[in-house]
Amino acid sequence: MVLFLTLLPCFIFSQSKKLSKKQFITDSLKIVKPRIARPQFRIDNRTIFSNKQLINISGFDAGVTLKEKLRVTLGYYSLSASNLTSLNKSIGSVLYNANYRLNYGALNLEFIYKNTRFFSLGMPVEIGFGQNTLKYKSTESETEAESNKGMVLLTYFGLSGTFKPIRWIGLKVSVGYKKTVFNQLKGLNFDGIYTSVGLAIDFREIIRDGRMYSLKKRYRKNFNSIGTGVDLITD
Repeated sequence: MVLFLTLLPCFIFSQSKKLSKKQFITDSLKIVKPRIARPQFRIDNRTIFSNKQLINISGFDAGVTLKEKLRVTLGYYSLSASNLTSLNKSIGSVLYNANYRLNYGALNLEFIYKNTRFFSLGMPVEIGFGQNTLKYKSTESETEAESNKGMVLLTYFGLSGTFKPIRWIGLKVSVGYKKTVFNQLKGLNFDGIYTSVGLAIDFREIIRDGRMYSLKKRYRKNFNSIGTGVDLITD
């Protein structure tokens, strides 16, 4: 009887430890289970080579990646250029600078045909619709001489690559072609080759790492805060 009472706490402790490990595995599998949709966010900066000029467009998009194969997002982009040499004009002896502004929303699709731990390759396609404005100002008096505004429909298509040193954040680079489908401002298109560099963030991976960190800390299975954090970020 005495021997039984002596061994009973050890038995209960061992059983409790075994159940905790089993529960830890169960909870871990729930956390790392693949999801159909993963929330995405990207900050984007594009450079278009058109009419012997470099034109910069900045913006962002947000949406989801479906089954690691299709990225679907909605974006917003803007361009503001105060001196486009290809559009500048003169009337008599007076020179007028062109001031161009473009704002549009876009539907972005990217077909991902290669996806590994550290990089992915895709084919992005974008359709944008918005408004562009062209104004002319005198270089002498800074007075506005002309202003035109109209709707514009444009598209981008190309190839992309994303380098992911950390699973939930990556450097995205793409190259392709910009094409203006329709513009109410006749003769204004800025079509040409574009390059894009952006920062892509995967919120699903951030949430997963946070939950795994919390789970390991709660079960205290060889837990080391710094080591665990480094492992979760770099694995």
